[in-house]
Order: sequence, then structure tokens, then C-alpha cells
Amino acid sequence: MIGHLSFADLERHYIVGRDEELGRFRTVLSRGGWPGHASFLHVYGTGGVGKSTYLRLCRSEAERAGACFILLDTPDFVHTERGFAEALLQQLKERFSDLDGLSGPPLEQCESAIRRLSQSGRVVLALDTFEQMQDLETWLRERFLSSLPETTIVLTAGRRPLKGDWLLSPVWRRKLAQFELTHLDQTDCHRYLTRCGSYDEVVNERIWRLTKGHPLTLSLAAAAQSYDERGSFAKEADWFEEAAALWLREVPDPQLRTVVEAASILRHFDQELLSYLLEENVPGDVFDRLTALSFVSKSKRGWQLHDLMRETTSARLRARAPKLYKRLCGRAAGYYADAVLESASRSDSGWEVRELFRYVGPDVLRALSSETPRSSLYWETLTETTLGDAIAYIDCRQNWTEDGQSGMGVDPETGAAFQIEYTAEAIRGNVTRLDARQVFELDPEAIKLLRDQEGQARGLAVVIPFHEGTLAFMEKDPICSPYLRSLKPEEKRKLQTPRHRPSGWFIRVLDCWDVSDPDVRDETIDFIFSYICSGGLVVCSPYPTEIARKTYPGFGFSAVESAAHRNHEGRTEAPTYALDTRGDKLRGFLEAMLRRAGLDWQPSARREPEANGGFERQSAVLHPLTKRELEVAELVLAGLSNGEVARKLFVSEATVKKHLRAVYDKLGVHSRVQLARILIKE
Repeated sequence: MIGHLSFADLERHYIVGRDEELGRFRTVLSRGGWPGHASFLHVYGTGGVGKSTYLRLCRSEAERAGACFILLDTPDFVHTERGFAEALLQQLKERFSDLDGLSGPPLEQCESAIRRLSQSGRVVLALDTFEQMQDLETWLRERFLSSLPETTIVLTAGRRPLKGDWLLSPVWRRKLAQFELTHLDQTDCHRYLTRCGSYDEVVNERIWRLTKGHPLTLSLAAAAQSYDERGSFAKEADWFEEAAALWLREVPDPQLRTVVEAASILRHFDQELLSYLLEENVPGDVFDRLTALSFVSKSKRGWQLHDLMRETTSARLRARAPKLYKRLCGRAAGYYADAVLESASRSDSGWEVRELFRYVGPDVLRALSSETPRSSLYWETLTETTLGDAIAYIDCRQNWTEDGQSGMGVDPETGAAFQIEYTAEAIRGNVTRLDARQVFELDPEAIKLLRDQEGQARGLAVVIPFHEGTLAFMEKDPICSPYLRSLKPEEKRKLQTPRHRPSGWFIRVLDCWDVSDPDVRDETIDFIFSYICSGGLVVCSPYPTEIARKTYPGFGFSAVESAAHRNHEGRTEAPTYALDTRGDKLRGFLEAMLRRAGLDWQPSARREPEANGGFERQSAVLHPLTKRELEVAELVLAGLSNGEVARKLFVSEATVKKHLRAVYDKLGVHSRVQLARILIKE
């Protein structure tokens, strides 16, 4: 029973999700000091992620194993060699009474005491908040730590990984092992909240989404929930404020805070995007200070704030300065709308679409997708060898007799909950009368399996392209044919494009093995994003579940008149949805999306230079230039220097030079004079 546990055991009862991390310490504890094995373990992570708690857990593990554990917190002593030695010596003498008789300077006494303790067992020296010991790192590394007995284990915790000289030395590389302490996953969050007495699934789901599994914030949210008898989130602002205050201790500079607030609007950022958002150039030194903060990390697309820092800072900004917040969000939405328009012909434009939908998408999409997806799943295009996996998947779903599946999504902004319900009949109907081999022979790239790291199939997508080689098949398919019958002859003729240039795609099947898995949902939503703004026609007719009726219109699809049918299972009427972004329709679609979100977007004006009214890419000569290259060329023609162009467009001067070189290469010129002749002529 919990009531009979000691305080230490009770604390351990409420700690979840750190078994793997503790296992790493046990490994070091059992092997530390052996040749070829690490004896220095450094754990790092952002504020409030539980580093100090982890050290306490390690203390329990060490004492259970009979080791001496000494913990020193860096704010508790003066940061000099003598201050460190005196603080450590005091800890040693307080904990171990058999150290009498030590003499000499404090540092020598410490070294003697640790050697004496090491003769009777393992010694663990733990240093918390290690990031505050930068002024002593060299001394610690080269003098103190190197003098300790080989069997001594050093355990440090800080906000950043150890770099520089720690990694340059082959000796320290052998001794050092380090890892990041990350957030709790959804399962551990729900386990913790249940242990805290919160059993409401909807409430727990929302707490998980709001806290992102950040341990301190999760604890604050659980406390607020337990004290709120109405079961609402009346105290939500309080624990967000506490979390934000913890993060912002690192940012005392007002100028840097302004940049952090702008970065909190974005999932990924770079210097150019932040400059555009703030409508002024962000200096390089300010950007360098930003990226050096512990809650900022490098990403594939630039840099990113830590999830919780981004959420809390954004929420504070929205409450404190709602007009500024809306303006920044509007500029970000316009930025990504332009990016979508410019990248429509690319196969990887789905990322820009997802970013745009963060600002203009409906609540149902926010509820079903994660704000910061981290899935290790991947979509695999089939080969003849793996076709059998898809056939087995489809056969299993077509003969599904088990109970249906359900899940839930909660919009982190509004708290609106959306139930996802798929009956067994819906699971079977979603893949009805589908011959995978026939589709594969029609187009080998039409079928994709969603796999996890173990290679298990977690989802299926069957997307048939519209072109001259597929229309005959789709006219006979029970799900595709109602749409083709609804078209006028001239509309159908537009679909008969060459095989290498499809006019669009019919999403015949999009099936999730487990709709309650947020990673699977994220990958499925991203899959749709990769098609909807690709400059083609996208059509689908999913089994008519309630969540499907809400989701596809949220993506921007419209129901097609005269294309509804009952061909999934013969009884329930299923609508057919279409989204047409061919030609100029993509721009109209984007304008409508932003307009519904209350934003006025003018694609030619977002980054439009003021000189000479702007060029158009209508001639064959100018067609190779991107919109940004045209803007740079226009400002150069107006007589602006590279630095002035950079300030005008809120980019770096190096970026201007890069665009200008691209313009020269594409137009076959070598100077501004030659460029001016071409542009004036055009």
C-alpha cells in the first residue's frame, strides 16, 4: 500500500519513465574504472527535465549497491579551486566519520579522503548544474578529476553536452559517456497522472499535449488539476507562468528576449526568417547568442526552440501582446504560403504545407496531429519482393473480425476533443475490393506501407495517379469510378496526361493500423500534406466515419456533387472529396485558407520590392528565376548595394550574393550592367 511506503520509496513511486537512463548508470557503476569502460557519466537536458531527480535516483542505486555517493550542487560554493575543495571536504566529513586525521590543504584532504573511501568500495562523485562550472572546467579536467583513483565514478548533470577539450582528448573520450535526459512519452505521462489520481482520459490527454511530457510542467499541471475541484484548467496560466519563468532565467537581455519571442512563433527558424518576422535585421551576434541557449538546438531545417519553451513563450506573448502575436503569426503564415506557392512542383513540399496549416488549419487537424512530431516511422514504396507484405496487410483488414478501434485527439489551443471511432465494418470497408497486385502492375509506386523501425507494417496508402494509363482501371474501380462518372467530357480529357506527368492522384486507401497511435496519425496527415498543394488534382472517398467527415474538409477538400456512392459495404453513403490546385487554383486555395483564418495574404506583396513595380516571369528569358531571385535582381537594377538589398529583404548579405550568382548563371551574364540590359528589355 502507498500509505505504508517510506518517503524515499513514495517519491520513487511517482517517478516514471527513467528505467533506461538508470540502467546506464548501473552499467557505469558496475564497470566504472575497468579498462576500456567509461567512468565519467554526464547527463544533460533542458531546465525542469528532471536532472536533479535523476541524480537522487542514482544516489539510491549507488547506496543500494554499497557505494559512497557524494553530491555537490555548484551554486552552493564559491567557484574557485579552494571553494570547491572546501565544499567537497565538508560533505565528506559530514557523511563519513572515519575521515579524522586528515591534514594539509583542503584539496589534498579531499584527494586523501576519496582514496581512503575507494579502498573499501566504489565512490561516486556527483556534480549538479554543471553548466555553471565553466570557470572551473579546465581545472577540474586537468587537475582534480585526473588525480582521482581509477575506480572513482564521476556523475555530472548540466544543460548542455560536454564538448571541446572533453572530446579532443582520447583519454577523456574513453572515460566519458553522456546522454540527453528527454521528455516523458505519452504512456509514461498517463501513468504518472493516474498515480496522481487523475483518471479522466480527456483531461490526461490534454495535459500530455500541453506539457509535451516535460516532467516539471507535468508535475505542476497535475498539482493544479488535483486542487481544482471542478476538473477544469483554471490554474493552467499559473503553471505555464512557472515553467516559462524557469526557462527565461537564461535570457536576461531584452533584445534577445524579443528574438526568443519571435522564434516561439515558429517550429524551425534561421536568421533570415527571424529577420523577416521582426521586419528588421537580426544581427549575427544576437543570433549566435540565441542559438547558444540551452533550450535551442540545431534541426534539419535550421534551429528550433525546445518544445515546451516554444509553447510557454508563445502563450505568454499571446496573452501579453495579442496584436503583436497576431501580426507575427500572420507574417509567418504569409511566409509559408509563399513557400508553398513557390515549391508546388517539388515532391517534398509537404513540409511547407504542414507549417502553413499550423497557422491557418482548423481545430480538428491540430487535435489529430502533434505539434512536434518525432516519429521514427517511414513510408516505403513497394517492390516485387515486398508486395506480399501489402497483400497480407490488405487481406487482414478485409477479413477483420475483431472489435473496432478508437482514439482521441485534443486541440491544444481550444481544448476541443475529437473522438476517432472505426468499427470493424469501417476497417473492412476502407480497403474494400482492392486487388493490390493489379494496382502494383498498374503503377509500382502507387502502393506504400508505413513501417516502424522493426519493419512492421503500421499503415497502408494506395494512391493512384491520374494519367492516360490509369483512367481505364479507375473507371471500373468501385471507389474511383463515381468521381470519373461525375465529370464532364472536357474535364475527363484534362486527366489524360502522359504517364510521366500525372494530372493528379486518387487516394484510394489511407489506412492506419492503430488510430490511437499519435505517431501513425502524424505520418498519415503528413502524407496527405505532401499531395494537397502539389499543383495537381487530389481526390478521395474514404469510408464515411465521423472523423473523416470533419478531417477532409479541414484539409480544404470539397464534396463532389453526384459522386457520392454506397460501394464500401453497400449501405452507408460515402461522399467523394476533391481538391484542385492545378495552375492558378493553388493561389486561390491558399488565399481562401488565409482569409478564413482572418489573414490578408497578397503573394506578390509579401516580399515585394518597391522599385519599378516588380518583374514578372512571363518571358522565356526570366522563367528560370525564382521569385526571390527576381526580387534581388529588381533591387540591384534600382541601384541598391548588396547590403541594402539584404536589409530590404531581411536576409543576410551572403544570401543576396548567393541569389545574385544564381541570377547571373541562369541568365548568362557576368555583371550588373549586363543584367540591367536584360531586365530593362524584358
